[in-house]
Amino acid sequence: MKQTLLITAPFPELWRDSESVVVIDGIGLDGKVFVDDPKIDVKLVKSPEILCEVDDAEFAQFQATSEAVFQELIRELNRVHGTNHSERYWRIVCGAWFLQFAQVWYLRWKVAGEVYKQFGSLPCPRVDLDWQELLPVTHDEASLLYATDIWNHVAYADAFSFHAATESNCDVISAPDRNRELLEYRKVINFGLPSQQEKSKLEIFLSRLSPNPKVVLAGVVQTKLALVVMHLRLGVLPRLWRFTAKLTPQPVDEALRSNFLKSSGLAINGGFKEFLASAISSHLPTVYLEGFADLVTQTRINNILTKPPKAIFTNTLLHRSEQFKVWCATVVSQGQTKLFSGQHGGGYGVSQFLGWSEDYELAVVDKFFSWGKVSDNEKIVPACSQSISEHFEPKRDGKLLVVLGPVTRNSDIYGMLGVQSNGSYFSQINEFIDSLSVDVLPHTIVRPKNASQTRKPARVSSDQISEVINKKAQLDQGSQNLNLTQSTSRLSVVTYNETTIPANLMANYPTIALWDSKYVRLNPQAAEIYKELERAKILFHSPSLAAEHISDIWSDIDTWWNSQHVRNARANYCKHYAYQAKFPVLTVASAIADNL
Repeated sequence: MKQTLLITAPFPELWRDSESVVVIDGIGLDGKVFVDDPKIDVKLVKSPEILCEVDDAEFAQFQATSEAVFQELIRELNRVHGTNHSERYWRIVCGAWFLQFAQVWYLRWKVAGEVYKQFGSLPCPRVDLDWQELLPVTHDEASLLYATDIWNHVAYADAFSFHAATESNCDVISAPDRNRELLEYRKVINFGLPSQQEKSKLEIFLSRLSPNPKVVLAGVVQTKLALVVMHLRLGVLPRLWRFTAKLTPQPVDEALRSNFLKSSGLAINGGFKEFLASAISSHLPTVYLEGFADLVTQTRINNILTKPPKAIFTNTLLHRSEQFKVWCATVVSQGQTKLFSGQHGGGYGVSQFLGWSEDYELAVVDKFFSWGKVSDNEKIVPACSQSISEHFEPKRDGKLLVVLGPVTRNSDIYGMLGVQSNGSYFSQINEFIDSLSVDVLPHTIVRPKNASQTRKPARVSSDQISEVINKKAQLDQGSQNLNLTQSTSRLSVVTYNETTIPANLMANYPTIALWDSKYVRLNPQAAEIYKELERAKILFHSPSLAAEHISDIWSDIDTWWNSQHVRNARANYCKHYAYQAKFPVLTVASAIADNL
């Protein structure tokens, strides 16, 4: 009887000399099964098929379980650092990392459990890799590692071993090239640490001019002129903020980590709680443990205020700037400062399950300024899109532009299952292109969402997309920004539910949305609003029907796009998710002032 192996990464050394394999997410970014030896019997396990079955009750249980572990993490961090920081302090400092890690860890645990139920205890070969080699320095580095094949290989192997309650079937394979590639990648991304930049003369001058501002605007997505206007509207002198003091990776304290969270009692409860709690010591970024004292010191030295401001507002720094988070947590914990953040991309308030980023912001801020009436959450203040978008218009005799999403092989958030290579994404794109009429296809351009080959190696490349669509359409290599490309097109087809949809509808640019509703799961409010888009033939779930509609309107896009039912659907969507104010800077500044 031939032995069946469980394969969790596209590394040929894992299945060499085998006759039968079960492969988790075995379809690569080129649309092909990466175990391509015809002599091997291959069974595919597609994680999106498993994860799309998660319901509200299961997600609520995941959130409750994760929160229990986080509370223990707070107590443990206070113990090892000899501090007594509040829950809010630690939630601001490391809550973003924890929520992302917990969600990714649950996805791996869920899929591995289903594999174990279906196939039993399979041998699961793994690359010889010490846990220290994958231990991130910062949250930013952790987030990048979660997209790599090597990290997910280890995560799935750990999850399957947990379900099978054994490590005896995990053959360890020496592959020095994998270890070397991992270290080289971590060096390229500088372990997620910010590049150090000296403060400019203007920054130094403004800090002296405004040593204790009433409101701090940091990491705000605006031009310098717009920032000046915001400051003046808020009655404060302009100031620029930089959080890039030098941090260095600290040596791993194995003795400290060997006892970390071990006395909490979480590890005896079984299930996901045990799996998550037992993983914290080998996954918690060093900046929160070994490097925390240095982080605090550098933050205090470089950003001194003699008294706390009334409010802090940011668009981007809460997610990844470790120094800003510590500074912000320190100031906010004194009880005299409100913390505000503003929406900085699409997709907020639409998903059935909150992504970690949205969950984190709503957990730590006093008010969140959104692009519209995204929900009834008392923390959310409907404002507007918070910058003036580039003006772009369709070209009446232009191309059909197909905008692809950030395709990955490993799902790292519930809301992005729709662009995973092991779901229906590639087949939908191909069916759509195959269904285009002979009048439209020659004018069709496909634009991949390109990612840096060094910082985002797990995302699909242009060459891979060309293979996926069998070179049936032209490719846009992304040499110019999306809006400029759309200006040479008459219509865009957007295949993922993120920023391009609200940006295009806000700009009144003719757009069709196309995705599989099985994977793009909406909350009740969003479902009603998107249903109206569907009735107006802006949104499609069938590639062939979308192609048929494009053929019908190809010679006269304007009549369809300017029809009353399309205008109503677009206006309703924009009211909730893409409201555009005439002077967005003043609108946002006024919203901040009203909530001081």
